[in-house]
Amino acid sequence: MRLHVVLCVLAGLMSEPSVSAQANQHTKETLLIIPHTHWEGAVFKTREEYLDIGLKNILKALKLLQAYPNYRFTLDQVAYVRPFLERYPEAASAFRAMVKEGRLGIVGGTDVMHDNNMPGPESVVHQMLYGKRYYRDALGVDVTTGWALDTFGHNGQMPQILKLAGYKSYWFARGVSNLDTPSEFDWEGIDGSRIPAFWLPYGYGFLFEPPATFHLFESWVRERFAMLAPFRPGSIRAGLAGADVSEPEDHYPSLVEEFNGRSGEPFSIRFATPADYEAATAKRADQPVIKGELNPIFQGIYSSRIEVKQWTRDLERILTSAEKFSVLARSLGVTGGEENLERAWEPMLFNQTHDLASGVMVDKVYEDSMASYRFSKRLADEIVEHGLDGIASKIDTSGNGIPIAVFNTLGWTRTDVAEVQVGFSETGIRALILKDPSGRNVPFQMTEPEEYADGGIRQAKILFLAHEVPALGFSVYQLMASHDPSPTSESSATACLAANAAKEDTACIENEHSRVTFNLWTGAITSLLLKSQNWEALKNPANVVAVEQDGGDFWELYGTLNGGRNIAMKRKVPLPPPGRSHFSTEYVGGSGSTRPGPVFSEYTGAHPFGNNSFATTTRVYAGLRRIEIRTEIQNNDRFVRYRALFPTSITGGRNTQEIAFGAIERPQEEEFPAQNWLDYNDGYKGVALLNRGLPGNNVADGTLMLSLMRSTRLVSYPFYGGYEPGISSDTGLELGQQMRFHYALVPHTGDWRQAEIYREGMEFNHPLVVRKVTRHSGTLPKRWGFMEVSHPNVVTSTLKPGRDGAAYLRIYEAAGKSTTDVRIKLNAQIAATSEANLMEDARRRLETPNDTLHFDLHPYEIKTFKLEFRDRQ
Repeated sequence: MRLHVVLCVLAGLMSEPSVSAQANQHTKETLLIIPHTHWEGAVFKTREEYLDIGLKNILKALKLLQAYPNYRFTLDQVAYVRPFLERYPEAASAFRAMVKEGRLGIVGGTDVMHDNNMPGPESVVHQMLYGKRYYRDALGVDVTTGWALDTFGHNGQMPQILKLAGYKSYWFARGVSNLDTPSEFDWEGIDGSRIPAFWLPYGYGFLFEPPATFHLFESWVRERFAMLAPFRPGSIRAGLAGADVSEPEDHYPSLVEEFNGRSGEPFSIRFATPADYEAATAKRADQPVIKGELNPIFQGIYSSRIEVKQWTRDLERILTSAEKFSVLARSLGVTGGEENLERAWEPMLFNQTHDLASGVMVDKVYEDSMASYRFSKRLADEIVEHGLDGIASKIDTSGNGIPIAVFNTLGWTRTDVAEVQVGFSETGIRALILKDPSGRNVPFQMTEPEEYADGGIRQAKILFLAHEVPALGFSVYQLMASHDPSPTSESSATACLAANAAKEDTACIENEHSRVTFNLWTGAITSLLLKSQNWEALKNPANVVAVEQDGGDFWELYGTLNGGRNIAMKRKVPLPPPGRSHFSTEYVGGSGSTRPGPVFSEYTGAHPFGNNSFATTTRVYAGLRRIEIRTEIQNNDRFVRYRALFPTSITGGRNTQEIAFGAIERPQEEEFPAQNWLDYNDGYKGVALLNRGLPGNNVADGTLMLSLMRSTRLVSYPFYGGYEPGISSDTGLELGQQMRFHYALVPHTGDWRQAEIYREGMEFNHPLVVRKVTRHSGTLPKRWGFMEVSHPNVVTSTLKPGRDGAAYLRIYEAAGKSTTDVRIKLNAQIAATSEANLMEDARRRLETPNDTLHFDLHPYEIKTFKLEFRDRQ
């Protein structure tokens, strides 16, 4: 989005001259001008308001293309082009003709110019699937130029993702490590994939707004041509001419024509598309290679308007669950309800435009974004329920009690907590009995019980540990009500007894893995003992929340935006400084208490926090390694940030964080965007910090830090790109808002690979789905799974329906190690299987004896399989 001075420029150039050009000693060098407009999507104006402005710009571009045969223009986002073709059908034929002639370049191939750090990997794939499909269908164009001009950093799996989606290049402006970086290089991702990258060292508007008179233009364009030389000397150089929601410049063609008509000019000028420049430089050999991610940029965005990130993470879970349940239902011979999936995804994809995902929008746009999230959720929830109903209709749920179906949306058998609301119309219910699929009694805990006047149970939440729920499958439990007042399973064998601040100052909760001790007054974790090693994981109190002064705007921590910043930010982000911070341990409250139980034990506490309020709940579950924390903060301060601190006893550890389809080791004392987890270990022991929609992660001096939220707004942004006087962004201050944050700790032995933290992160973000179902006979047993995977590091990313009636299974290698002889046994009747790309184009037919896939994986490799089911009679 931004770039206020809009000091943008296009990648520096070079190419070997053609054979005919080499024969001419007097061949001039060439400057390619690539006119474009950077459509904002929504940030300072709403989606519709920007369309009102931007669609006229496309009309003007068509007019210039028709008037000047040598003129070129470039467009990218489907969310911009699609409304144009729908609202101006009279211009559609001219539009398509210019595309066919190659004069109107189509790049990007995504719904919007999306953030690719904070949204999950399936969101990134859906951007390309949605965008490239539209351009194939509507224009007959296969978009091969990646276009991320204003995106705030780029994750280290993008080269592989781009190549698997059929891209041949990637143009961007922000994220290289230093100004010595050449403007053209091969970018190598964490799996070893490479893609030609075109970096714009001066941004995306370097050749925008040329002087109106030729005298000034001549010196201006010569200067710009020379400025490109250090980044890639060559006979051909290129620069972009466009800015935020900018109009095509109608005086440009005559200036270029006059320049080319003058003798003695040191170079010639041509209008071009990115494809023209790529073709001109394609034969250049010995491209430098740059490896890894291109991050971070604008670190304040990881926690500005944090609810945007939380909504995104939650909706990704619901939408991908909807896809999985649709496929499972279809594989069982019932409809999956997937016809509305694209409608449910698109508002979410639009909200992942780099500005919206970053939370830098004004208030009216924020309200629009929240409304579109709610729309997506409503549709996705309906698809989930439709799929679950279809699956449940095939299950044998017969028995004596209330059938409770527990669904696992992940690709491995797992044991995890299940929670369901139950109610009884009959009075006099004194006790409940829960049985697993084998008929064995299962411990459970009731929360939030309501009683009838006679003391009988009216309704309650039931929590229990569901053991070994199959991959992409289910287990059916039976809940039976009893008038016998015998106690339900609320007993617990633990040395950590119930306690409260009225009688104690400290107390503990524990399970077989860990013992967690608290200061009952402050809520701080004062000890975290990993029992198997008798290892104290903390050096100081943890889950301490710091509130610190932060005068920054939406983009920047502690400062204001420099929109021309295109180099990765390396300034240190240390521990909260005591002089300008306050800590939750400075305040106390008398409500702190612990409660043990057979399924979970928990600490709860609350107290004032300066002008604000603080409450936290910590739980351990029987059998689970993760220690879950829910923290609530009501913020009443302006221009502050909140971080949760976890000082570990580890020295000399390594900071590894999850990114899309993989993980990467990152520097310490710098804030980066993580997906589901951060892990800090010394190779022998470690602590992982899991999060739900809280991407800002950091490690400094052995302390894990999780950015919870910021209170900020637009501060000094110029009136440009749609930003006008009087437009408010004050809801970004989060004043009076009750903010909720969910995160977890996993102390472990070994490193993150040995501890399989990638599984812990996904399990935390994809809770078991629990539904009461009706009692009936069925063809499926009470415990069933769709698949079995041979290796724990082979992670299922999605199982989704395709437009062609097939299903698409995507997996990746999560631990960064070569894995051979991988086998996936499918519990379905498979008619045919192919390996596919991310666009769901079948590439290679596969044999699947006994409905089993068999393959090898390179470190962090992504694979997609097309599955065609036999018709069920």
